[in-house]
Amino acid sequence: MEVLNRDKELTILVDDATRRNVAQTVNDVQDVRSELALLAHGEKIELPKDVSSIVMSVLESLGKGSRVVISTTPRELRTTAAAEMLGISRPTLLKMVRDGEIPSYKVGAHHRFRLNDILEYRTRQQRIKRKKFLQMRDSLDELN
Repeated sequence: MEVLNRDKELTILVDDATRRNVAQTVNDVQDVRSELALLAHGEKIELPKDVSSIVMSVLESLGKGSRVVISTTPRELRTTAAAEMLGISRPTLLKMVRDGEIPSYKVGAHHRFRLNDILEYRTRQQRIKRKKFLQMRDSLDELN
């Protein structure tokens, strides 16, 4: 394992032996929703659920040999980042802006999006999809 610490960026290169150790650790825990604690200077420190979730997700991905990138999310998103978060193309996103489906504001000639607006839209869309799926499943159950 090699740790590279550059200006505002930390890169950890994980070798195969470390990856196997991580995979075994994740296997020992057996539940990615587990709450974790640290032992620091003989004192047990409980990690908040969101921190435990991040750590376990990172460990699980590393154990599988996946590349992991952790980044802070800006409060303001450009069109490319917003489109990627929604799983749509930039032209589709801009059409949705023109149609009033998603709020945006302009910085010069460029659209910008508040992170919360994008997350709220994504959550609404997921709820709608889930509701439609459950309705379709119920309809199929009635047919059988």
